[in-house]
Amino acid sequence: MRNITKMKALSVLLVAGMLAGTSGSVRADVPLTEGMKLSVDTTIRPAKYMLADTGGGIVQITGSNTTIDFKGAKLVGPGGKGIGIHITDARNVTIKNAEVSGCLWGVVIERSIGVKLLDCTTSRNNDLPPGTTIDESGKEPEDQWGGGIVIRDSQKIFARRCTSQHQWDGIDVVRSTGCIIENGDYSYNGNWGIHLWNSSKNTFRNNRAIWCTTGSGTLYQALTGWQTYDAQAVGIDHNSNENLIEGNDLRFGGDAIFIRANEGPITPGTVVPPRNGSHRNILRDNDCSFSPNNAIEVDLVDDTVIEGNNCSNSNYGMWLGYSRRCIVRRNTCINDSAHAVEIENGQDDRFENNVFGFDVPRPEGQLVYLRQNGRDKTPSAGYQFTGNVFYGAQTGVLLNATKATLTGNTFLTGTKKQRSEQKSKLATIVSGDDKSTITARTNQMAPSREAFDPHPILEPDQLKQSRLITLRSSEIKASSTPPVIELEGIPVWVRSVKAGSATFWMPADFWDRPAPDSIGIRFHDGMGWSAPINTKIMNSDTSIPRITSVTPNPARIGDLVTVTGSNFVGGHVLLNNIPTRRISAGAGTITFQLPDGILTPTRYNLIWEQTIGEGSGERNRTAKKQQEQKDAQPKRSAPIIFSVEVPGEKMPHLVSAAFTPTTLKVGELLKVTFTVRNNLPTPARLMTLPKYPFTYEEKQSWNDIGVQEVPGTLHLRVTSDHPGAHDSGSWPFLFGFEQQTLPPGETVTVIGYIKVETPGEHEFRVGLVATGARFIDDNAYRTKITVLP
Repeated sequence: MRNITKMKALSVLLVAGMLAGTSGSVRADVPLTEGMKLSVDTTIRPAKYMLADTGGGIVQITGSNTTIDFKGAKLVGPGGKGIGIHITDARNVTIKNAEVSGCLWGVVIERSIGVKLLDCTTSRNNDLPPGTTIDESGKEPEDQWGGGIVIRDSQKIFARRCTSQHQWDGIDVVRSTGCIIENGDYSYNGNWGIHLWNSSKNTFRNNRAIWCTTGSGTLYQALTGWQTYDAQAVGIDHNSNENLIEGNDLRFGGDAIFIRANEGPITPGTVVPPRNGSHRNILRDNDCSFSPNNAIEVDLVDDTVIEGNNCSNSNYGMWLGYSRRCIVRRNTCINDSAHAVEIENGQDDRFENNVFGFDVPRPEGQLVYLRQNGRDKTPSAGYQFTGNVFYGAQTGVLLNATKATLTGNTFLTGTKKQRSEQKSKLATIVSGDDKSTITARTNQMAPSREAFDPHPILEPDQLKQSRLITLRSSEIKASSTPPVIELEGIPVWVRSVKAGSATFWMPADFWDRPAPDSIGIRFHDGMGWSAPINTKIMNSDTSIPRITSVTPNPARIGDLVTVTGSNFVGGHVLLNNIPTRRISAGAGTITFQLPDGILTPTRYNLIWEQTIGEGSGERNRTAKKQQEQKDAQPKRSAPIIFSVEVPGEKMPHLVSAAFTPTTLKVGELLKVTFTVRNNLPTPARLMTLPKYPFTYEEKQSWNDIGVQEVPGTLHLRVTSDHPGAHDSGSWPFLFGFEQQTLPPGETVTVIGYIKVETPGEHEFRVGLVATGARFIDDNAYRTKITVLP
């Protein structure tokens, strides 16, 4: 073992030599120590360094025209504290191969120009619990919470092939310009992949930033599941203009890209233009699909270019509220739950050569909805639609108090079979209310082309994951409207198109479902779908765990569930990041029991996770191998959507609820009595806070008294049509139970009190809540209560 005192002395001598050295001196095989300062070319000795920041950063770098090569050194902080590598007032400094974890920030760059980060890893630094909310006004940079990399007050910073995952933020760019971040991986972060604040003319290009949302991919994200708490793969705030977001994989973000201006208007009494808006940004050729909210959201900003993006399989493909002069061209918005595009009070936006569609026809649906919301006088007007393709809906564009011009668009009315099956009123390309103005020229309504043989050639002839795949067919036209290519009904990320061929990206994961061994491909040529092309899938990385089936899915309470896949070497199954109880395991299979606490029909993110140290097969591992395994992070499969069905009559329910007395005076106690029955075949877990029986002051809420929700349990809520100082629509009064569980078929009665303070007649109501999931009984037992002065 090295003598620590000698090491510290050596470090002091080295640092002194560096500070006194002449320009161009080189230091090699230098060990890291706490607070060391580097300003000349240095190569760090490969080792694992467990160090803490005592002030200014564990490693402090400054100077000009130098290269610091970490060459396999791993810097591990004490856990969520301090700065790993702090670069200040530097010019043209290059940092290579650094690996930093366990700090507040892995790397901080401040007041510097031309710094390069090459092949650095800054993962697993500070994180906040899933569901944490921060100030979303955009008034502040919100860079105090930590993550991988933060760039402040700097210019022309360059990050290439860097990885920054599993923490709060991947990379923050604050008050900085001309930075280029490319070919990196900023995935699985709980807040932002990248955040730009008061930062203009930066480029984020050819990066991966998937599953940037609360829970970082471990939790099922949906409007009926976990909220996403304004997490995004790309967030752009506060006077961040003329940035280029290009060629990135941004799937499964809370939003993929969100540009907002939440700081209020410049002129009081108006809405636009906003203060500190982020204008003239370019969003080009990104895969923004599978957002539970908006693939792309652009609010209250001007002159955004949205071009060539895949905005499919989201709740909204695009939400462009109060946007002005956006150019939206050559995007695909397919199978979005609500609308392909929705805009309130937008002005002068142009839509050119986009494809908007529902593969399963919606006889009463609309693809694009443009409206004046009635809250203010900002007009909804000046829209132009040219050369777009619409299919699968009753209406292409629906207008509400809006002015729009449509020229040369195509609305496909479905194949002969689809038209015969539809029992709806006549489809239309555009319709509007009596407050709308429609100008329509040379648009066409046409039947969809019947399935055609594309005579395809695939290069390569198998679908290799994490690869570009070229589909060749004479049926692919070099038109201004992009072709849509689908794999098993999933629109993929088309990267380039020319006459006779289209190239698309096959991701490493198979989206949110088990990975098959073969698959059907088809493409839409602007008039109809080709016949499916069946081909095999090759997993390009055999070290990554891969789930091929989950049976049954959906499951019911009491079921045993079997997960089948490859590269399962010791491990367990997680449901929303909670380990399940393993019943058995074999070669490539794991069977688990559905956990107690499933109270409602629920969806989960199911993940297979390697258990570190299990299944290696070596009885006498060397000390080095033991340490390497101890240091390793568990391997995880891509998340799979897994459903549990619970029939309504089998869920827990309120049997009764009553408020007494119905007339009382200010300052008196309103008593609420609930009775709950457990209809599940298993015991129901119950919240026991606040301590039973609890009395609320009217001004209090469950948040105010420090109660935290416990997912997988039941609790009770009360609200009224005038909840005092609380927000309208809130449910401020949460009541827990006296016991921790409720056996199957049994009932329990709960009593709580509210000290009323607001005179008048108020309607109170109650709810039974499956914590972290949904209201089971909502707005029940409405009762008029009179409060006298």
